[in-house]
Amino acid sequence: MPEIAMVGDIFLQEALPQTADLAAITEVLRRADIAFGNLETPVSERGTPIDKWINMRMPPALLADVVGMGFDIVTLANNHMWDFGEVAFNDTLGHLRARKLPYVGAGRDLDEAWRPAILPLGELNIAFLGATSTLGPGSAAAEGRPGVAPIQVSESYHLDPPASLEQPGSAPYVFTRAWREDLEREIAAVKVARSQADFVVLALHWGVPPFWRPRFQDGLADYQIEVGHALIEAGADAIVGHHPHSLQEVEVYRGKPIFYSLGNFVFHHNQGPVRDTPVSRHAPYSVQVDRRDREWSQTVIVLANLASAGEARYSLLPALLDADGNPQLLAGDEARAVITRLDAMSPQARIRFGGGRGHLQLP
Repeated sequence: MPEIAMVGDIFLQEALPQTADLAAITEVLRRADIAFGNLETPVSERGTPIDKWINMRMPPALLADVVGMGFDIVTLANNHMWDFGEVAFNDTLGHLRARKLPYVGAGRDLDEAWRPAILPLGELNIAFLGATSTLGPGSAAAEGRPGVAPIQVSESYHLDPPASLEQPGSAPYVFTRAWREDLEREIAAVKVARSQADFVVLALHWGVPPFWRPRFQDGLADYQIEVGHALIEAGADAIVGHHPHSLQEVEVYRGKPIFYSLGNFVFHHNQGPVRDTPVSRHAPYSVQVDRRDREWSQTVIVLANLASAGEARYSLLPALLDADGNPQLLAGDEARAVITRLDAMSPQARIRFGGGRGHLQLP
């Protein structure tokens, strides 16, 4: 049965070690017919860091390790792809083309950024798309301008006067809605992909990391549900999300899965320059979080086994990133604990544990 492996964020800063743990991960990806992930970094040694919280960049030599793990296609639609400006962005596209590694979610103009990649899988054609709602300054592609495929978001804030009177300084509730023109563009892109392929996979870089959310608003942002449902209705067969750097809930909508965040997959410590930018210098808050705690380090590899056009069975392999940010598969009680936690946070899905992995129950 044809198999697609899907993972979260990929960011390398050094060569992958030759360990049994990584060999087991690599075997999973290579055994799959297609492996798909989010390349969370420009691939370049050039460019100038733009003003933002964190600037990430990966040496081109490390792209060999990404390919070597078994990846067949990546999405570039994320908030770090423009971290070193247009020069590094263009270098990234060039290095991927040189490695013959297909990409989606970015391009030399808006049309290319929204264009699906169609990969053959036996008698089936599989379409891949990528888009992001988390955008670095100036990174959104436009007519005649390079960048990533955007689904931009508007925010509004609800202040509750009685609550503020009793609890001065309380955080407001944040309402979010996708920009209508961006969502319509993505719906059109999904419909094009649907007309060209038997199965459509959509990667979305979206959501809010745990330490950015008020406790009473823990979970998904409003726009994620709006966008996810609209794109399933447009013809997407599976949506795989990332950006919060932690596992988030799974939803089954109209019989199709939305994996809101798969977490990190390979995520090394950033070795780029740490700069005191205008962004960080004048922020009214500070961010202190241990990105190596256990929940931040949990991830899953989603395996989609295609029974026929538009129909798939999904299993989830639990993994844990080590102190260096490299993944290792989990087994036994440790694997069960990850799947049990993911099931508990997924009220719109049922994930049972068996055979060392999770199994998503579809109608």
